[in-house]
Amino acid sequence: MSKTTGNANKSAIHNPEELRERISTAAYFLSEQRGFEGDCQLYDWLEAEGKIHHIYGKSLPSKQGGS
Repeated sequence: MSKTTGNANKSAIHNPEELRERISTAAYFLSEQRGFEGDCQLYDWLEAEGKIHHIYGKSLPSKQGGS
């Protein structure tokens, strides 16, 4: 019987498109929690980006190229 940790249950992010999608979804939920009030899209995105990077850490794909 193998022992699993909390990190084992997280699915890795394999490409930049998947990373963007996860950040976008997290930003949407942050905005929803505020009741979609105000003009805070950038704040929501940056907050979501920080949370995703904290959760997935080194399993994130490296940025290649620029966009």
